[in-house]
Parts: sequence; structure tokens; C-alpha cells
Amino acid sequence: MIAHERDRAPTAEEIESRFRSPAVRAVRPLVLGTLGAVKLVLRFGWEGRFDEDLQELDGPLILAANHCSHADTAAILGTLPGSIRHRTAVAAALDVFGADSSGGTRRRISKDILQLLVAAGFHAFAFDRFGPPLRSVRTSVQLIRNGWNLLLYPEGTRSRDGEMASFKPGVALLARFTQRPVIPVHVSGGYDLLPHGAFVPRSALAMVRYGTPLSYAPDDTPISFTAKVEDQVRQLAVRQARAAARLMYLNNRVHASPSARRRQPQTAAANQPY
Repeated sequence: MIAHERDRAPTAEEIESRFRSPAVRAVRPLVLGTLGAVKLVLRFGWEGRFDEDLQELDGPLILAANHCSHADTAAILGTLPGSIRHRTAVAAALDVFGADSSGGTRRRISKDILQLLVAAGFHAFAFDRFGPPLRSVRTSVQLIRNGWNLLLYPEGTRSRDGEMASFKPGVALLARFTQRPVIPVHVSGGYDLLPHGAFVPRSALAMVRYGTPLSYAPDDTPISFTAKVEDQVRQLAVRQARAAARLMYLNNRVHASPSARRRQPQTAAANQPY
């Protein structure tokens, strides 16, 4: 197979064919079983919070999330309802997870194995973030029209410092061409669970918040709709930060020593006569 044929992004038909392949079906239980066992041993996990019942929505759905860690995908899929998770495809960077014909036989084999594992475990497919955008958008649109929910990371890459980058307009094009709802998603704690460059997860809990669905309106433009999605994801981040701060405050109150509580000054309300 020549280089430009091997390295191009796959079509929707090729992606679905890979998902149905005997190799992927055989490896999938092994990948998911191993992930479950590692979660128990290393004591990490994830929890989801939903503004709406996703199962009540008219799918397929487009899930647009921030991206700080390779653990984000597992956290999102792990908190989705099973009926949605089993029909969710994940857009993964072609240059990271796609095939590679430029690095010799060993590199090609290792990338082929990686492709098999992510396809089996997460229904991930190679999305060309540097090539002609319409080709990747066309493939994603076809997958959605074929009944697949789509998880994508509109930043285009993982954040290295935890700060969310501006979203790219591909998510708006998908919403416009398919007229499917976009679910804003924010993952916090993914970087603590699996930092950049790490291969072994740490004991941590990732929180996944799912916002209110957004639909592409007639007066929207790709730029304005992308800004709406990004703003909603940022608002989810603020809500999660406030929830985490409140939880920490309550935990500190609960675990404060009796002597420390006795030394705290009484409030004015407590000093009022009955």
C-alpha cells in the first residue's frame, strides 16, 4: 500500500467496516475488561452529571467536549447511558491514532495495533485535523446520518496547561449539515487521572458534566454557533469548580475537630434569644 493511500483519513464506510470486523469484535471485551480491572486496582474512576436525560433526546447526538487528557474519552463514554454509548463514535487525531507509513515497519505495526485497540475499546476513528476540513466533515456527517452519535474535541488538541483553547468551527458545520443537537460536555479531573506523557492512570476521580442541548438556528453562522458551544462548555467548567469548592468546604466542616469547632466564634444568629 503506498503512503498517501495508507495515511489518508478513512471514509465512513471504511470506519463502520472496521467497527464490524472480527478482530475488533474479538478484542473489544478484552479491552473493556482490562480497563475495568485496572480501575479497580488503581482506584480511579468517573462520575457524570446531566442537565437533561440524554435518552429522551431525538438522536443521534453530537457531543462537544473540552480535552486535557487521553482519559477524557474513557470518562465520557463511561458516564454515558449504555444505549447511547454503544452507538457513539469518537473522532481521534489521524496523526496520533491513524495509520503511519513513514516510520518503518515497526512503527506501522505499532500504529495498526493502536488503531485496533482504540476502535475496539472506544469506537474511535481517525479524523484528519490538518488535512482538507470538508473531507473529515463529510465523513463525520455520514456517520451521524448512519445513526452514530459523535464525540469530538473542538479544541483540536489536548490542553497542556489545563486552559481551554478556542473551539474550531467543525462542530458548527456538523450541526448545520445534520441538524442534530450538540451536547456541551466538560470533563474535569482527567489531567489528574492521566497527565500528559503518563501511561499509568493515577488514583483520581474525573467529573463529566453534560449541558443543555444546542441546535443550529436559521440565523446562526458557523462562527456564532461555535462560540455558543464553547461558552456553554466554559459555563459547565465554572459550575463544576463551584461544586468542587463547596464540597471541599463541607468536607472541611465535617472533619473539623470538636475542639476547633468550640474555638470558632458564635454567629450573631446563634446569640439571639429564642
